[in-house]
Amino acid sequence: MTGVCRPARVLVVSPVASHPAEQGNSTRIQALGEALMARGLVCEFLYYTAEGLTPAQRAAMAGFWHALHLHPAEPVGEPGLPGAWGLDDWCPPSLAERVAALQRAGRYDAVLVNYVWMSRVLEGVAGALRVVDTHDLFGDRHLIARAQGLDPSWFFTTREEEARGLDRADLVLAIQEEEAAALRERTARPVLTLGHMPEPRFLTEPGAAAAAPRAMFGYLGSANPWNAASVRALDAALLAAGAPDLPWLLAGRILGRRDLALASAPLLLDPVPEPGVFYRAVDCVLNPMTGGTGLKVKTVEALAHGRPVLGTRDAFAGLPAEHPGHAAADAAAVVALMREYAGSDAFRRELRRASRLLALRTAAEVAAQADALAARLSPGGGA
Repeated sequence: MTGVCRPARVLVVSPVASHPAEQGNSTRIQALGEALMARGLVCEFLYYTAEGLTPAQRAAMAGFWHALHLHPAEPVGEPGLPGAWGLDDWCPPSLAERVAALQRAGRYDAVLVNYVWMSRVLEGVAGALRVVDTHDLFGDRHLIARAQGLDPSWFFTTREEEARGLDRADLVLAIQEEEAAALRERTARPVLTLGHMPEPRFLTEPGAAAAAPRAMFGYLGSANPWNAASVRALDAALLAAGAPDLPWLLAGRILGRRDLALASAPLLLDPVPEPGVFYRAVDCVLNPMTGGTGLKVKTVEALAHGRPVLGTRDAFAGLPAEHPGHAAADAAAVVALMREYAGSDAFRRELRRASRLLALRTAAEVAAQADALAARLSPGGGA
């Protein structure tokens, strides 16, 4: 007689709320949960409230996950290393104890923690597959930022500390293959690439509404220093090219930065209650990012919404991009592409087609990767 296979139970631990999905990390967390639950896994969510919690967030997360657990954030002290954070500086023992208690009570098949600097919680987990979803590379991240003229922000540590956190896991997730290769050099643990691509909305949503876009070009981003540097570079390139005929729109949390004075005077879209508001307001999305690490979630989100995207090679890192509009060398080259887009019907058609094909190829690849991860998280799958 064939037995009934029970669904795998997964505890997802995060210092970032999964809702609303208004920045890259929350979008990734929400999409991963959706992918696993669509494959039959039972996913509970423990939010370490490092970024606060509103009643609306709590209700949204409780309605999305199979169960919601909250753990109050504790103040962060001084960095544990000279010039860098220690691996566990942002993850208190109380959180590790809470996860261990939940594992004893819930007997999860897997515990998946977001970010290597939250890996302390895996040390007390017994009987479950221990997974770190890295999101990004944090070892020597501050050195990369300074080399690009940016002040390091958020978490950064040494490669040795990062490696120590990776070694706590049984399985490490990389957000794109280039970073998977780097992670394999930093740990002997198996590394699985799990990219990110929201469901291509243009397959199921009706075509563009009658209302004309507010601007031909637009940029949507959070307030991190990498995005600010990219927008400043675009602003300078527009001025240098004498391009008042290329109006653009700026939206997202980046509008909250008081140090962002832009001479090209973009239109401002604030607030953006959900990303679709921005994508309906522009014809073509820009990502002039240079440098940085991780997958550029703003790029894949724009592709998923069916918008043509112009960007740098760094903006498309980890994606199988082929069109010249997806491989600009810098912000000045992006401006040249903007001018070509504005002046050529053929270029606009080609870019839109290439962007949509890229979205479909990436979505298929990510779906296969999610299938592989779901199998690994299921009972017996991590052996």
